[in-house]
Amino acid sequence: MTLEARGLVAGYGDKSILDKVSFTLKDGEILAFFGHNGAGKSTTLKAVLGLLPAQEGEILLDGERIEKLSVSARLKRGLRLLPEGRGVFPDLSVEDSIEIVARSNRDPNGNKISGDDVYELLPVLKDRRKIVAGEMSGGQQQMLAFGLALLGSPKCVLLEEPSVGLQPDLVEELFAKMSDICKQLSISAILIEHKIVSAMKIADQVMIINSGKLVFNGTKTEAEQIDLWNYF
Repeated sequence: MTLEARGLVAGYGDKSILDKVSFTLKDGEILAFFGHNGAGKSTTLKAVLGLLPAQEGEILLDGERIEKLSVSARLKRGLRLLPEGRGVFPDLSVEDSIEIVARSNRDPNGNKISGDDVYELLPVLKDRRKIVAGEMSGGQQQMLAFGLALLGSPKCVLLEEPSVGLQPDLVEELFAKMSDICKQLSISAILIEHKIVSAMKIADQVMIINSGKLVFNGTKTEAEQIDLWNYF
């Protein structure tokens, strides 16, 4: 088991957005997380990462309660965020970006995923290692952002709308590569995504949130047997 939330309540100031959200995500699983704008998807990720405090409930990473830990402590324990947009250094080359992030995320036990590992996992980056990130295509930038998130020893990657601005064929390529790597390295992921069909292709679990409440939480097989649109 990698990541678990139990009765999570979180919000802004005195206003609660999440209403006792609970889920369990195992090693290597991808959780597709759907909902309309303002439903609570981003709030959930922020609470998991520590950008918002948990007002109630528990968050566990590999069985350890982390809801009271700082953001930096959660990152050190293996959480990673790939935010909406291009999470890259636009003025740095691919090589320099990977070197900087690898240095800052070095694992005291040996940095399990190194820059060389990222190049092997994502050959498109190796071929473009001297190119400035801001000059690459949107799909290549998202590959780089995902590669940067892999550095160190990630256990769970939080992906926020990685398909934004990408052509459909690039979305399929990006998602397939993300899925392959997560399965290969036993990294779990929460995928917030508005392109439901594409996300469903790589999902193991599916959650739908509406007004801060989970209205569906089940396996991909269970989700395929219902009309998901009835839950929005």
